Amino acid sequence: MAVLGRNGSGKSTLVKILGALQIPSQGVCLVRGRDTADTTALVDIHKSVSLVFQNPESQIVGSVVEDDVAFAPENHGLPSAEIEERVELALKKVGLLHKRKALSSALSGGEKQRLALAGALAADALCLILDEPTAMLDPEGRLEVESVLRDIHASGTTILHVTHRLEDVLQADRVLVLSQGRWTWQGRRGEFWDRVEALGFQLPPLLELKRRLAISGINVATASLSDLAGVSDLARAVENAFSPITSSVTSPIATIDALDAVSTEDSEEISEEVLEVLFETHELSYSFDASTPLETRVLKEVSCRIPKGAWLSVLGRTGSGKSTLIQHLNGLYTIQSGEVSMEGKPLPQKGPELRGLRRRVGLVFQSPEDQLFSPTVGEELAFAPRNWGFSSEETETSVKRAIKSVGLGEMYLSRNPLLLSGGERRLVAIASVLAAEPECVILDEPTAGLDTAYRERIVTLLWHLKEAGKTIITVTHDFEMAFERSDHLLIMEDGRKIHEGSVTHVLPSLLEVELKAGLEARLEARLEARLEAGNASTLPEILQLTGLLRKHGLLAPLTWDVGEFCRWLGV
Repeated sequence: MAVLGRNGSGKSTLVKILGALQIPSQGVCLVRGRDTADTTALVDIHKSVSLVFQNPESQIVGSVVEDDVAFAPENHGLPSAEIEERVELALKKVGLLHKRKALSSALSGGEKQRLALAGALAADALCLILDEPTAMLDPEGRLEVESVLRDIHASGTTILHVTHRLEDVLQADRVLVLSQGRWTWQGRRGEFWDRVEALGFQLPPLLELKRRLAISGINVATASLSDLAGVSDLARAVENAFSPITSSVTSPIATIDALDAVSTEDSEEISEEVLEVLFETHELSYSFDASTPLETRVLKEVSCRIPKGAWLSVLGRTGSGKSTLIQHLNGLYTIQSGEVSMEGKPLPQKGPELRGLRRRVGLVFQSPEDQLFSPTVGEELAFAPRNWGFSSEETETSVKRAIKSVGLGEMYLSRNPLLLSGGERRLVAIASVLAAEPECVILDEPTAGLDTAYRERIVTLLWHLKEAGKTIITVTHDFEMAFERSDHLLIMEDGRKIHEGSVTHVLPSLLEVELKAGLEARLEARLEARLEAGNASTLPEILQLTGLLRKHGLLAPLTWDVGEFCRWLGV
């Protein structure tokens, strides 16, 4: 079952109640006939139900990856051989087997989410309850986790999936919609799609594409896209529907040219030659647990330039070094090797100069809980302005402006930030940084865990900040935001920079790389033989179709994950 609802609708609270971590203030919650308020039933309930929380760090207890995964089986008193078997199987399913000996603290945010999922899988419960389990994962990691969940469900495990991604509904049997703490609708998946817009949701990109194609007179049957011929047929149908005079198929080179010409509706490309450089790194390298047997190198000779007054999006797979890179920019990590400069001067590493750097550069962490510590939202937002010497009147003005800018009313100022929903905590964390009015705002996964309305509010806010002259740096897996709003892109892979530049410069090459990776990971046996025989026509045909859809306004730049698009096409 998929559980949907806006931020603050009660989804996470429902998860805690179903997992017997919170007792209902009214009514009764039964799990397999046992009352969750009955303390004598808790052991059996917790064996039956495993939870994966929105913030994975709230449930990671082992300092080493394999020890954390073994925690639940050990507490259930299982034999050592069975524990070892469960740990290995769970880590293999989530793609972390190669890091079983690594420190949990050295994992990236996305890898910690996989670790939390592995811990739940090792418990081998009858029901798995997931609260935004893929929010911090890259597209490839998300597809892997979805595959794991499908296998688990097929084996007979009940899955309750709290999510903001309507694409997840495609895997569900039933849908539950919450609003302001109330159950507003429940039904089968097909019934949900029939009334999705009436319930206040937007169609996911792939279904929206089908709708747009149908309006244009092109009816798409998924079965017709099960091979390359189907992809070519769809491309011809799109071209013929808009250009009936010609029936020729656009060449891959022409498609690349069309991709290169893509520009966003709201912004014009900024010439790289006239941009002033704010940050510059030169052969920057960094390792966790340096000079120890557990040393993990996460940055490898990264050289890049970040324009002043622009919006830079940092993209890359989970664990590629994105968060470590941006945390160097306000001095959270000491430079181990290489150089970092700001406006042509070496980045300060200590003393008053470092304090001045942090006044100018604000950072919003991947997990809001990492930076929220005050008893009320109002005090949280007032902390930085007071720390920087704002007057009482200036502080009050900044606090009210910041809370309003993220779409939360002043009634939130008296609330405890740690008692808010995951999405609301993220908004408060962003507001706490904005309240100090920094020149540069760095945000690590700012849209993760947000519903559509809140996400759009944050994207619009960042756009206005950029228009006001602030430098915006976002680490994100939100391709739509990155390609439609950013001026520049920085692409990371395995601790290295692989692409850098303006959106229109990077888009064609990145799209080709990502499409190739997506196809190579998911090619069916009948296509593998063709590739091995030297027939590499798969990629050009997909590029051709993508370019045509975008050319005719049917497809915004990468409004969904490339791997997901490939899967929809049947390849």
